[in-house]
Amino acid sequence: MNHESEQPLSLLVDLTSLHAPLTGIGRYTLEILCQLAQRPEQVELRGFNDQRHYEPQALQAMLSAVDAPQDDAPSLSSSLTYRAWPLAKRLLKHIPGARLARAGLHNKRIARASAQTEGSIHWQPNFILGAARGPAMVSVYDLSHVRFPHFHPPERLRWLDTGLASTLERADHVMTVSHFSKAEIIAVYGLPAERISVVYPGVAASFQRRCSEEELVRVRELYKLPAQYLLSLGTLEPRKNLKGLIQAYATLAPSLRQQFPLVLVGGQGWNHGETDELIARLESRGEVLKLGYVPQEALPQLYQNASAFAYVSLYEGFGMPVAEAMASGVPVMTSNCASMPEVAAGCAELVDPQDIDSISAGLNNLLGGLGTAAQSGEAVREVSANYSWHTAADSVFDVASELHQSA
Repeated sequence: MNHESEQPLSLLVDLTSLHAPLTGIGRYTLEILCQLAQRPEQVELRGFNDQRHYEPQALQAMLSAVDAPQDDAPSLSSSLTYRAWPLAKRLLKHIPGARLARAGLHNKRIARASAQTEGSIHWQPNFILGAARGPAMVSVYDLSHVRFPHFHPPERLRWLDTGLASTLERADHVMTVSHFSKAEIIAVYGLPAERISVVYPGVAASFQRRCSEEELVRVRELYKLPAQYLLSLGTLEPRKNLKGLIQAYATLAPSLRQQFPLVLVGGQGWNHGETDELIARLESRGEVLKLGYVPQEALPQLYQNASAFAYVSLYEGFGMPVAEAMASGVPVMTSNCASMPEVAAGCAELVDPQDIDSISAGLNNLLGGLGTAAQSGEAVREVSANYSWHTAADSVFDVASELHQSA
């Protein structure tokens, strides 16, 4: 598509997912908006969240502040409001009727923002489209709430069950993150294929870049990492299947576990008590190291220091850690279901995430040096180069332009 136009396209974005620490949806939204913000001649960005409306200059400042260091004042991430808001939202979930009241307030914010930006295309990056005026597009990442409802807290499940079908009916266009997820949306909701576009996430250049030895040593010392380790990254929640990974890891020969301790990175999710018990037993023997949430800037060094990477989630719309590990040139083992084979594109050891023996065999292949050359080095990085935030922003802009032209 020709991106040249006399007037920049006006894009109004729901910014609610941009709060610290960023989730996968927040990261996806941030990276695409940062790319679009570099194209003022093509697109004029405005946004809103539960606190305020952002004109282009204010939105640019917000995007710059989301990943700013805590001591980089003035910083959105260091402000009391910005840090307190996620906690306030968690507390509100336990108040009867709070979610419904918040949805009403959010719809009023959308209506006001739409009225102030007449002629804009509205982008909802987080599943549920509010009461926006004019053409609207929505990003839907997966249908795990349909396929695995027991993997979601009841509140989230009600939110998706109640709002997504209506969203898909009202949205002028739907974007998703893999051909797998596109097929899922067609199969479950019956949307025509032409109303859905695949917009792959990108992998940041920091993962592609080779870290210096000084950088690698600094992160090893900071997190007290062993010389060799198996890395896994993901929120502690049932869908990520850390329980299955740890159970399989525990079956490996003691010598292999001592040689390659399992390093777990990711924030606390929900319903992880049983997994915590498994982790604690292996931690006491020095075979598991649990780092918790790690800032984005340290992840490239964590990947590149690793001997191998394992990600055996039961269901993903994309599976960002797989692409990041591949970009880092680390041998990868992942699940043989959902989107993971699509993302890995033949460059990973594939296992059945619901079969402990399959995961265990995959780990033995990965750590025992029996994996193929396609699972490491340049072949992996070549596949991961297909995942570009610049390309993702192009795709979002193209969809918005099509809607603008047909409005």
